[in-house]
Amino acid sequence: LGDGALLHRAIENIVRNALQHTPGGTEVLLDVRFLPDTNMTEIVVTDNGPGVPPELKDTLFYPLVTGRVGGTGLGLAVAQDLITRHAGIIEFDSRPGHTVFTVLLPMNTCP
Repeated sequence: LGDGALLHRAIENIVRNALQHTPGGTEVLLDVRFLPDTNMTEIVVTDNGPGVPPELKDTLFYPLVTGRVGGTGLGLAVAQDLITRHAGIIEFDSRPGHTVFTVLLPMNTCP
């Protein structure tokens, strides 16, 4: 249960962020699966771009934090807010050539 439009916006922000931070010819993958043991849906966005700069790792989800020239620093902050409002979590792991954003959403919670 949840607001489909808000969840779509959250995932779109994560995917857009991956696309904006990967040079041409890189790959962005989206994987969605249900985890029956936890009654959660897992959404994973993976890219093979340059990775999250080390200086941004602790503040990446803060508003106005951006590693892109001309970026607003709002996309991931909004995504985190929308996912949190659905009782979910968002995490990331990043190194050069491999960044993974993982979203976990409970299947029975509505904002």
